Amino acid sequence: MLSGGGTKGMAHVGVIQMLDSAGVRPDLIVGTSIGAIVGALYASGLDGSTIDSLMRAFTIAQGTTAGRVRGPVAWGVRFPLVTWEEGAGGFSVESSALRQTDANGPLNVALLRANLLARGDFNRLPIPLRVVATDLRDRNVVVLDHGDLAQAVRASIAIPLVFAPERIGDQVLIDGGLSANIPVGVARHAGATRVIVSDVTTRLVDTLNLESSLAVADRVLSWLFQQPADVVGREDLFIRVPVDGFGSLDFAPATIDSLLRLGRAAGRRMLAQWPCRSVAQQTGPLSSAPKTPSVIAEIRGEAGDSDGTRLLVQALRLEPGQPFDLHLLEQRLSSFARRDLFREIWLRPTGTGDSVTFYPLLRRLPQRIAGIGLAYDQELGGRAWVGMLDRRAPIIKAEASGILTLGRFNSSIDIGVRRQSLLGHPTLSPAFHLTLAGERLRQFDTTGTELDSDVFRELAARAVLERDLAPSLHLMVGGEARTWHELTLDGRVPRNRQAIGPTLLLEQSAAAKDHFARLELAWTTAYWRAFLTTRWSASIGSFLLEHRLRIGAGATLPTGQTFVLGGEEGFPGFHLGEHRGDREASTSLALSRPVLGQVRFKLTGAAGRAIFAGSPLDSALAITRGIQVGRGLLERGAWQVGLWAGLESPTPLGPVRVEYGWNRAGRGALLFRIGTWF
Repeated sequence: MLSGGGTKGMAHVGVIQMLDSAGVRPDLIVGTSIGAIVGALYASGLDGSTIDSLMRAFTIAQGTTAGRVRGPVAWGVRFPLVTWEEGAGGFSVESSALRQTDANGPLNVALLRANLLARGDFNRLPIPLRVVATDLRDRNVVVLDHGDLAQAVRASIAIPLVFAPERIGDQVLIDGGLSANIPVGVARHAGATRVIVSDVTTRLVDTLNLESSLAVADRVLSWLFQQPADVVGREDLFIRVPVDGFGSLDFAPATIDSLLRLGRAAGRRMLAQWPCRSVAQQTGPLSSAPKTPSVIAEIRGEAGDSDGTRLLVQALRLEPGQPFDLHLLEQRLSSFARRDLFREIWLRPTGTGDSVTFYPLLRRLPQRIAGIGLAYDQELGGRAWVGMLDRRAPIIKAEASGILTLGRFNSSIDIGVRRQSLLGHPTLSPAFHLTLAGERLRQFDTTGTELDSDVFRELAARAVLERDLAPSLHLMVGGEARTWHELTLDGRVPRNRQAIGPTLLLEQSAAAKDHFARLELAWTTAYWRAFLTTRWSASIGSFLLEHRLRIGAGATLPTGQTFVLGGEEGFPGFHLGEHRGDREASTSLALSRPVLGQVRFKLTGAAGRAIFAGSPLDSALAITRGIQVGRGLLERGAWQVGLWAGLESPTPLGPVRVEYGWNRAGRGALLFRIGTWF
């Protein structure tokens, strides 16, 4: 049996690897919380090494946002401080640190194979399984042995204040660790005479910092997961992994590697001392990998949401009587789960032999949601926004959103409409966006002294078709029309311009948000513009390595569409917006490590250049206003090079950055920012 313990449950995988190497296979698996996830994968016939790979790809931490509320997809990169959601009982404040869809979708995909093997009965798995949850009404133990396997595991991991409770039938269920964190009694009741326990719970220390409210709250929460220990006999094997000091939601690769090593070491040590090892070895490993059903017999959705069932069937390409490919079904399920329509999608497979019948249970996200957000930068000042979303707006019967943004240098109103219609294709939807923006473009002379800002106003409309090319690859193709007011670059004369033309956006984003790439293309009657930005991060021990790249080019661009060196991140030593052009290339590489809790010391090197190469400019004016003019970005010795050093920490308001930057031009500047700038 596998205990709960958050991240520490990764040590279970190390224990399983030792059981595999010793030829020991249990007749029954009982799992609580993260032990239920690992246990479900183990029960489906996977070995420890395969479970290790799957658990690294899917972690609970994918949905967490360092205590920050997540908004709907239509709000983009904006992180609200708080949201109001319209539920069955009216509007309520949403302050969870985890967006439920970010956890439910990956969980569904990770356990799809096991779910199809069980088809509603967990005794059908290669190793029978019991999933432990807790009844929210009376804190009684609830043992789940049938139903949708992914939904049962979701109930078992429903940590209060992190995950919403899960409703199964008439029961409202939360984390199994609150009633049976080490479920020896559950295994005994199921008929086990000899048990193998993998315990990854943390022992409470005697000392406690009474001055720290967080320390006291953590102790109270730990008490909730402590129950009297069940009796373990001489023939039982109790493996306690020494996981004290590890956090419950720290899924960094280095942490996982350490937990796996501890699990293997503890398993190896206790197996060598177990007197019943030779008896347990008689069960042996699975003779062959079990086969999942490959033919769909029927799909029976609930009558209350026939439209939702239709969308699901078309998106997953579920055709009764036709065979299906498990890998393709996983990809389509992952893509559909990210469409920002449903809070929960449970397929509830049943059937026998080589066929499967789905009884999908779909629980939609709240119809209406509102949110507010704030950010502050010492140079750009404060920025506030309020957003609203109606997923089934009256009359148009489509998703409608609106965002009002107010700031020192720019303000805007964004209105969007997206039709959640598949138009005969599994992942194709039309969308329309209208933006009215006013901006004061910062201007500087050659010494970095700020000059009067240029006024820029714009009205832009865009109509596109959206399509998911792959689970992490999103495409938007359509057209845009713009009209704007600006000051000309060559003579600083006010003028109005208009443009219309095709546009394309291609975006790739990893589930864990550590890899991102975005390509934008526009070719209009007045200008053309191409822009590529990428970022990726990787952990090396306790260090975090982050890389960013920006490449942009255009001709006769609206001044508001020109490229700023470093973008919203800026460039070491320069003011934000100081270098602007119709060509830009910049890159940065950051290395950081924790120095105090979640506070990280960060060192960032950057290099880049922004110039005007495709626009006619008066050379005297360009020199006066500090504008860089050149034939190309790659001129020898022309690139700027700089370095940032400082501290960064996540907070409920967003990341806080305090850094000082220097560059080869002999300039230095302080960067202080709270929140995510957009």
